[in-house]
Amino acid sequence: MFDLHGADRLTEWKRFRDSIEVDVQPLNKVADLWSKAPFVNQYLDPKNPSEWPDPWHLVLDLKLDDLAICLGMLYTLKLTQRFMDTNCEIHTSMLPKDFNKKFFLVVDNQFVLNYTPRKVDCKDVLSQIQTDKIWAGHRLP
Repeated sequence: MFDLHGADRLTEWKRFRDSIEVDVQPLNKVADLWSKAPFVNQYLDPKNPSEWPDPWHLVLDLKLDDLAICLGMLYTLKLTQRFMDTNCEIHTSMLPKDFNKKFFLVVDNQFVLNYTPRKVDCKDVLSQIQTDKIWAGHRLP
């Protein structure tokens, strides 16, 4: 999807979202997709959700820092019938192994995406580190 341009990228993203409506491991598919996204240095301000890009601009512009990738995962889920009412949270932490801020998507208070690339972790992994919740809700930021 990330190597496509403009409307083709949006069309492929819609096709992907449609595919997770019935997939037996939708969170794994989302984690895998967004692990392949092109990455840039910190771009978004985690303290200012009102300035975060909407889903379509996020996918079109591809200015994807760690927070934007987390948002991409959130948007991918929330723009489906299956996950639109699921509670989601975005947490941040400074991991001990490096000194960069890391962002995690917590889904339904059970699963964590973006902690381990291409993997869905149980929420227990966050009990091992100090995190701050920067966004929570049923609706998109």
